[in-house]
Formats: sequence, structure tokens, C-alpha cells
Amino acid sequence: MNASLVPVPTVLLGPATTGIGSPTTELCPEGNHWRVVWTDPTGARVQAVAPLAAGSWTPPVPVPEAEAVLVASAEAGTDGFLASARHQGNHIALRSGRRVPGVQPRFPGAGLVVCRAGAAGWTDLAFADDPPDGEIFSAAVSVVADDVLAVYLVSDGRGGAMCRALRFSLATVRPVASHWRDLPDFPLQPGVAAVMAGVNGGALIAAGGANFPDLPPWEGGVKKTYDEIFALPAGATAWQPAGRLSEPRAYAAMVSVPEGVLAIGGENAAGFFQDVVWLNWDGRQVTTKPGPALPEPVASPVAAVLGRKVYLAGGYASGPPRVSTTSFLCLDLANTSAGWQTLPSWPGPSRALAVMAALNGAIYLISGLEMSAGADGQPQMNYLTDAYRYRPDGGWEKLPDLPWSVIAAPSPAPVTIAPERIFVFGGVDGRQVGKLPRDRRVPEDILYFDVARHAWHLWTEAWPEPVVSSPPVPFGAEWVFVSGEIKAGHRTTAVTAWQPGF
Repeated sequence: MNASLVPVPTVLLGPATTGIGSPTTELCPEGNHWRVVWTDPTGARVQAVAPLAAGSWTPPVPVPEAEAVLVASAEAGTDGFLASARHQGNHIALRSGRRVPGVQPRFPGAGLVVCRAGAAGWTDLAFADDPPDGEIFSAAVSVVADDVLAVYLVSDGRGGAMCRALRFSLATVRPVASHWRDLPDFPLQPGVAAVMAGVNGGALIAAGGANFPDLPPWEGGVKKTYDEIFALPAGATAWQPAGRLSEPRAYAAMVSVPEGVLAIGGENAAGFFQDVVWLNWDGRQVTTKPGPALPEPVASPVAAVLGRKVYLAGGYASGPPRVSTTSFLCLDLANTSAGWQTLPSWPGPSRALAVMAALNGAIYLISGLEMSAGADGQPQMNYLTDAYRYRPDGGWEKLPDLPWSVIAAPSPAPVTIAPERIFVFGGVDGRQVGKLPRDRRVPEDILYFDVARHAWHLWTEAWPEPVVSSPPVPFGAEWVFVSGEIKAGHRTTAVTAWQPGF
């Protein structure tokens, strides 16, 4: 996989207009300061100055009338780049990683990416740590020794533009990479989506799941749902058969708690499930027993554990028609006889195939697919980019929107405690649905919500084996992804474990 890239903080130099000229850069005559010139919203040319390697930028001031228009030391962009500059006989360039409908997303999905040419071609080095997916109108880049200055005009999200600056040293040490490792392949060929996975008794458990074993659905293929259960005990080199479910099942919400692995709801070809199933590893087989039934059947909900309580959100209601719900339920593991309790729903649309996480006393609900029936009875789909946080003692609050939808991204989402981050792996970007060929793999970007900064950011690495519809399993210091869907109608048998870097 690619090495970690460097996320670079950027500085707002001032408001800009995109209608007159592009930003330009140069080295001031004394050789120890950068100067940037751009056009502000009034049409005036303004400039800001800052020390070469570090230090604050001056506020924008008008360019002296007697001074000639600044000529950039950077070259114009070519071959799809926004701008480029010579460096040691080669080039440093800027490109945009912004996702464009109909074009396969490429890591990283940042507005601005810094690249370097080498013997093996172009290599991404760093990206602007702005809100992801910002629209870049124009840019310029200059390089002195190892110091890179990139300036660019980016949308402010309100119909205007901002001039921002990024300073990056080519000698910067890259972040500590995450640790990925391959575990034994899942035994069901060609892999399954929506498997019921968890950990109990030191063993990974995976049950059920669904795939298209013969043909993809658009060629008349029929989805098959499975009842086999497999286990991967600690130290084992292969998964082993470990029993069967009472009937085939997939698309359940999954959590792992000390009492066992809890599979909540789900569906198969015969319909939706209202029941809940406990799965336990006894050292030789996986045993199953019923848990507290749900108030209604549901498929593709999401769940997470906070303290000793399991929270369940959304999903599809049993149809027809298939519609998403606003259901928000809680099961107290210390009092399971009380059953599932209904809680106030989040202040937003219904959803299925969302992402949920639990971190530091709060539940997070992220993205999802709103499915409703139109006046003509046909399904209406809304790919959601909203996110919410629920605190049991304070209710719901809305969080910043994601840059794109992350439908069916692995859930419950991996988290880190120090610093507090919630990771969203891949997912379906609704802007690409119906615009990309079906043979394109799901996106490899990883987003994370930085709780302290209260904002979404791009992770520094690509996901080497991106899938959707695969519940990540917390396993020691790692998170394990068991099988999953790699592109429309296709699954993988890969099982990977991830431990985040810094």
C-alpha cells in the first residue's frame, strides 16, 4: 500500500475572487520571505508576506500601483495538475483530489494534494488538511531548497472563494503508518457481504452473510444467504466450521460484549427478522441462543455498545415497500428481561446502512441511506451526509456534515481514545451511484471525526482492501474486517486486521 501522506495545516490569507487572475507566488528580493498576490472580492490586487520556512503571514494589503503585476515563479499546471515548479531537475506539482461524479475516487480525496515527480512517476507527498473535497479554482506553487509554498483559491461553501496557503518541507518526516496484516481467508467462496462477525472466548466468529454465487444481479443472478458458522481461534492458521444458524441470515447489526456476540435483526430471502441471537464460542463449536426480541422486524440497522447498554438505530422496516426507519432503541445488558426500550430519535431523516460508533460517553450516528416510497410507489433514495451525537444525559446534537455519503461503511466504526477519533472506512458515495461502471471498486479513503477539533478529516493512508457491508470486530488493539463487498455484486474472501498509527 502507499506510504502515509503528510496532512498539512493551511492558513487563510484572505477572501478572494475567482473571476480576475490567479494567485501568484515569489521569493521577496531579500530571499528570506515569501510573497503571495491575489485578487480580492473588490477586484483589487492584494498581497501577503511571510518568512520562508515558518512564521505568521501579514494581513492582506493592496499591491502598490507602481509595481508591476507579480509574475509567478511557478509554472502553469500540465497533465491534469493545477500548477508545478522545478525542483532539483524535476518537478513538484499540485493536483486536486476532489471527487467528481462519474470519475473513480482516488486517494486522497483532499481538495489539494502535493506531488513529486521521480523515476517511477508521480508520488503523492502531502495534502491540505482542510475540510475534504473542497473545490479548488486555481493554484500556484514555488520551491526554494526543501521549502514548498502552495497557494490556492478554494470555495468557501457560500458562493465565494478564499485564498489559502500551505507550507511544506520536503524533509518532513511522514506519520507513523498504521499496521495492517492479513488473516486467514474466509472459507466461503467467493466471500460474503453482511456477515455476522464478532469475538468471543478469544476466537473470531463469522456466521451467515450473502453473495451472488453464480451471476451478478444485473445478469439475472440470485442472491444466496448462508447459515454456516465459522470460527478462527487465537493462533489458528485457518477458519474452522463451527456450527449452523437455525436459518440463513445476513444484514444484522453486530456487537461483541462479554456475554457473547449479539446479532440483531437481519434478513434472508424469506423476509426480515425480529429476533436477536447470541453466539458463543465454547472452544469447539459456536452455540446459539435467543436474546430479547425487537419490537418490529428490521434489516440493515446499526448498533454500538456504550457502557453496559446496546444502542440500535435505523434499518429497513419489513415491507413491501422497503423503507428506512427512525427507530432508536436501547437494551440494558444488566436488565435484559426489560427488553428493548424506545428512545427519542435523532433530528434528521430515517436511514438504513448507516454507521454507528460509541466513544467517551456518547453514541455517534453517521450517514446512511434514506429510503421512502414515492407517489408512484417507486423507491426514492436519498444518500445522507449528516451526522449526529447522542448523550444519554443530554439527548441529540447535530455534527458537521461529511464531505460525501458513506453508505454501508463498516459499522460499528473503529475509534481511538487518545486522541478521540471515529474512523469511517470507505462507503458508497451517492454522487457516484449510476455514474461509475459496476466494475469499479469501492473508495479507499478513510475519514475520521476529530472530536477535539469538531471536524471531519482525511486519514493519511488509503485502505488497502476496501469493502462495504462488513462489521469491523474489535480484537485486542486491532479491528478486523471479515470478507465484504468490494464492488457491485462482488465479494472478497480477504480478512484484514488494522491497528491505527498516529
